[in-house]
Amino acid sequence: MIPKGSYLIIQDVQPEIDKGRYAVKRELGDTINVSAEIFREGHDILRAKLLWRKEGSTKWNTLPMEHINPGLDRWEASFEPKKIGRHEFRIEAYTDHFASWQHDTKRKYEAGELLESEAIEGIHLMQDAAKRAPKAAAKQITNWVGEMETLDYAREQAAVMFSDPITQTVCAYPLRQGVETGRSNSYPLYIDRLKSRYASWYEVFPRSTGTDPACSASWKDVENFLPYVADLGFDVLYFPPIHPIGKSFKKGRNNSLEATEEDPGCPYAIGNESGGHFEVCERLGTMAEFEQMVGKAGEMGIDIAIDFAINCSYDHPYLKEHPDWFFRRPDGTIKYAENPPKKYEDIYPLNFDCEDRDALWNEMKRYFLFWAGKGVRIFRVDNPHTKPVLFWEWVIREVQKEYPDTIFLAEAFTRPRMMEMLAKAGFSQSYTYFTWRSEKKELMEYFDYLTRHPVADYMRGNLFPTTPDIHPSYLHHAPPSAFKIRLALATTLSSVYGMYSGFEFCENEPFPGKEELNRSEKYEFKVRDWEQEGIRDFVRDLNRIRHANPALQEYDNLRFCKCGNDQIIAYLKESNDGLNTLLVMVNLDAYQKQVTFVTLPSDIRGVEKDKGYGMRDLLSGEEYHWKGLENYVELSSEEPVQIFRIEA
Repeated sequence: MIPKGSYLIIQDVQPEIDKGRYAVKRELGDTINVSAEIFREGHDILRAKLLWRKEGSTKWNTLPMEHINPGLDRWEASFEPKKIGRHEFRIEAYTDHFASWQHDTKRKYEAGELLESEAIEGIHLMQDAAKRAPKAAAKQITNWVGEMETLDYAREQAAVMFSDPITQTVCAYPLRQGVETGRSNSYPLYIDRLKSRYASWYEVFPRSTGTDPACSASWKDVENFLPYVADLGFDVLYFPPIHPIGKSFKKGRNNSLEATEEDPGCPYAIGNESGGHFEVCERLGTMAEFEQMVGKAGEMGIDIAIDFAINCSYDHPYLKEHPDWFFRRPDGTIKYAENPPKKYEDIYPLNFDCEDRDALWNEMKRYFLFWAGKGVRIFRVDNPHTKPVLFWEWVIREVQKEYPDTIFLAEAFTRPRMMEMLAKAGFSQSYTYFTWRSEKKELMEYFDYLTRHPVADYMRGNLFPTTPDIHPSYLHHAPPSAFKIRLALATTLSSVYGMYSGFEFCENEPFPGKEELNRSEKYEFKVRDWEQEGIRDFVRDLNRIRHANPALQEYDNLRFCKCGNDQIIAYLKESNDGLNTLLVMVNLDAYQKQVTFVTLPSDIRGVEKDKGYGMRDLLSGEEYHWKGLENYVELSSEEPVQIFRIEA
């Protein structure tokens, strides 16, 4: 059987993920640059158009594509979506027969040939175009054909058909059907709000924002805590689970199996007689007070993010209402959670492949929609890699249909391919291995990978130096300089980062033998002196610098610079327009001064070999004069970071 299809070939369409299986991620205000290789046999002139629309729209927007590299058959065009949500784009290409005729005939005309058959062919192409054109244009083309028929010589007719008015009109109505037209697949694109790419998260247990170590804080205490968060420069306030806490098998301090009546229990053991995932912990206050706090945060430009932990305590209503939603042993007892050798006797995970799967999945969807309706549009999802990817692909899309500005953060410290797959499935941001990366070589290799195509098209790394579960060995009993180093890296290597409360006070006592803090506040109330010095000024300065410099608000603009000292890492962040360029240098040695020569690339605006330029340290305010591409730097252990703005 003779194959059907187009003679035109459209390949290597960019950007795309797995041939259009998953959506490319961009943010509102971004320009989407689309390119592809387009060609066919022979030498006919081709045209291409980019079509794009928001999901649900019946009308395509259309742009001509430019042939930017004829030798490699590369075409491109750009567009800027104006709304948050899911979009799609595709490419159409076709043979421009009239332009091809003009190209070949002009060469013969210039060679002095007679052009009898060529003139007939040109008139025929014009008449075909008139059949496809609307009434007014068709009449104009017919009139031109009539005028040419009064001319005695074919060369005169051809010369008329080379004119701009005829070219523009006839080429506007090409033959675009059958083998002469090619169409690509449609490629999905999700346009997020800016906080998906650029945000500063502050994590705190709501119950630890009070003043009494013997009892929980309230939502009013959290409301009073908001100015502290705003003053430090954070625009996302993230809470671990805020729901009622189970009492059966309750954990005591430092995850002890023996708990007193006064111990609050772990917030990840969700559910008691007060309710489950659709209620707030009774110790914190009422739902109305929670909503009031969310409103106050919004007035200050702070988004509230909550933890979606799919965990149930033994007291959760689901165990009575839906016992079939849980994993069961052969003897009928329900399994608690385990991550050998760790055991979580107070937590019972849900079985996402149970017989009543549809009801369970819809209940999880109802959770997100419920809290989105309460003003929460950011969810940090606990352990998503232990649930089916298909579930996340479905539920994220369902939620974003109703609330397109919803952001999902995947807390998945797992295999790289699974972390990437969750991002492809729709998670807006991802935790990373940054928490454990402390040496120069591994930092450079890891972030070269994260911030380059294709991974950067779908995965945004949210860098947390520590979490309530992870206190890396680099910070064990470490001086303040070590905390400055890790925070500076987090705030400048990525455009989105998070800081767990207490980091600003350099809390550094590990639990013996583990990468965890001693006396973890997952199991007790904690009261801090929020006025103590610590490195609060440093935190505030970093967020101020991020806010004032567009280069630090982009994710995929990271370039490492050459320097000979393995204890100093240097890298550039340059804004899209090239007007804001920062050089970040960090001494990775928290205990002694380090020196080196740093070499800048020659393509940076204002930096030239053997010429001088200004360098302003945005942390100290000092100005320096550099010359040429290579310059000497030294970084102390007490002040191990310099962030220079290049001022040509």
